[in-house]
Amino acid sequence: MSQIEHFIHGTAARLKRFRAALPAGIEVGAARTPGGLILRETLGAGLDSARAIARIEALAIANGVEYDGHGRDVEEANAPAGARLDIQSRAFVNRTGVRAGHAFALPLPDGRFGHAVFLGGDKQGYLLLDISALITVQPANPEAVREAPRRYRQPILVWHTGFAAVPLPSTVQVAPLPCEVVFRSGVGWPDPEAIARLERRFAVSDTETPQGWRALLMAMAAAGQRLPGIEGHTLVTARVGRTGALKLIEDHTLLRPADDARWPMRWQPSEIDEVLAALSDGTDMVAVKDQVE
Repeated sequence: MSQIEHFIHGTAARLKRFRAALPAGIEVGAARTPGGLILRETLGAGLDSARAIARIEALAIANGVEYDGHGRDVEEANAPAGARLDIQSRAFVNRTGVRAGHAFALPLPDGRFGHAVFLGGDKQGYLLLDISALITVQPANPEAVREAPRRYRQPILVWHTGFAAVPLPSTVQVAPLPCEVVFRSGVGWPDPEAIARLERRFAVSDTETPQGWRALLMAMAAAGQRLPGIEGHTLVTARVGRTGALKLIEDHTLLRPADDARWPMRWQPSEIDEVLAALSDGTDMVAVKDQVE
């Protein structure tokens, strides 16, 4: 048998609900920073790491918390130095050489390069990135990234995982710092009966799995529908200092949903794979989730 860890983030109320839904036998501890949990799970016969990750991710989706999607084998802690990447203790700039306010290239699965500007990060694993619409066969120069249109209407939060980032040579910042970016955070979540109705309406099943949930969100986005049960939104400000230090500040004032193009994007961090898929002309789950949730 082996053990894996899962990293969960969310509000206190949602984390409490998520903990109550966990299967027996999972050890729960607090993350190094507020607003998070670390789960340790022993994998018995018939449960491999992929199935364990899918199960916890589905529970996270159902309870409105964020799962970083990277359960790891605890035994990796005994591996030689450098063989394991500790994202929580190694800053993005130290790992990649990309400085705050500077542009970098993102290798895409088809061999081309997307581009983004790194604005800031924190020790909890959040990166604030401004995603460019510029796609090239070779990494572009920083000036081209600065002048190119952006993929989204504002910078987005992305989980700091071990993805490839190619620094672009420049002594001048592409984006000025300090800066602030405002996001929205949904209050409320559809109950099981509402989700069942959505499954029937859009002919989607297995929404307790990541694949089924994605299929439902995509169908709802195509129909121009939002998730029911969202009572309103609060605002979360990503505040970045001159050195790229990121701090998230939530205003708990409840606001009504809006369809205005100026309405902030959802604050929940995206997976880098979702960004790469969007830049590779695949399904843009960042936009889908922003539209539906």
